[in-house]
Amino acid sequence: MSFKRTVIGSFPSVLPRLGIEDAIKWAVNLQLKHGVEVVTDGEQRGSLIDYFEQIPGLGRRNGKPAIIERIKPLEDPTQFTKIVDCKRVFSYLRALGRGDVGVKVTITGPITLGFTYAMGGIGPYSGVLDKTLYLDLVNALIPIIETAAKMGCYIQVDEPGLTGRFLHTAMAEEILSELFKEIHVDKEVTIHVCGSLRDVPGLYDMLLRLDLEVLSLAFSGEREKTNFEIISKRSLEDYGKKLGAGFISNVKVESVETASRRLRRIAEKVGVENIAFVHPDCGFRETSPNIVEEILATMKKASEEFIKSLQ
Repeated sequence: MSFKRTVIGSFPSVLPRLGIEDAIKWAVNLQLKHGVEVVTDGEQRGSLIDYFEQIPGLGRRNGKPAIIERIKPLEDPTQFTKIVDCKRVFSYLRALGRGDVGVKVTITGPITLGFTYAMGGIGPYSGVLDKTLYLDLVNALIPIIETAAKMGCYIQVDEPGLTGRFLHTAMAEEILSELFKEIHVDKEVTIHVCGSLRDVPGLYDMLLRLDLEVLSLAFSGEREKTNFEIISKRSLEDYGKKLGAGFISNVKVESVETASRRLRRIAEKVGVENIAFVHPDCGFRETSPNIVEEILATMKKASEEFIKSLQ
């Protein structure tokens, strides 16, 4: 079967209890136990925003994310926390003899990052709509992504700000095009967008035009079900795209039958050959560990049941 099981990125944090080394091992072990084929470090240190405070120019004001000064690339991207933690994942997989398992690094995109930090303070920029702010973030993110790619990571860029309408779609496309045209990697590059694309006119078409391989979308929630109306086999194939299919809830336990039926519906819409990854709708940060384990177990069983139905 061509698709791989993966997760979006975050897991409940057990860092305070276990320390970073064992917290990452806990997240990786949970994924391996339930047949995840492209794992993440579990994002144990903080939110998708917190990680990037390490980038020069980003910081905090009154306890909130804010732009402090002009945004610049890190002097040494190998010391970026996400890179350091990905190295830990690779090292642990080697120790387990699991070189067959892929590793994914999740990078919060420039629109979500820029808007969120600018809301706490715009630093030297003219405002939250200053394109230079976002292009500076693009230039800061590219070396991090290139470093992860050289390590052999799958790259996933998270942009929840797109469905949040942080920026007009045309401006968002201009910024994201600058990012993706500079990413040259061997493995598929994914953009993950949660929520309903139907809520933002033109968003799906914009995503199709980006220079990347995989669109990761959600289909399980009430609003996310509308994504079925947007996707099509023809549109994906016309633009050379594959789908990352969020076919199971990330917050509640569903039956194997429900998840398998949803995956079958997605495959009927786009063609199973056009599905690159299957995964939960979104991350697990706010989900309790016991629920996460049940969801991952269901995801494995449902995807296996779906595969058997094709034979």
